[in-house]
Amino acid sequence: MGIDCSDLGRALLIMRDGSRKLLSLEETVEICNESLETGKEFHEIVKRKEPQVKVIRFIQDWEEE
Repeated sequence: MGIDCSDLGRALLIMRDGSRKLLSLEETVEICNESLETGKEFHEIVKRKEPQVKVIRFIQDWEEE
């Protein structure tokens, strides 16, 4: 039994300058699967593409940003 990446919801990235970027569910699942396959933490993978990320929050579709 492991984690189901689609249960995380969507990743909301909050940058150091205060801007926000909401990833699609597909992008979030892709990063989660890469994390599980490589053993690297989720935030390490995100920081390769978004080096200015400060906070990562997972939200469900019914939640507001």
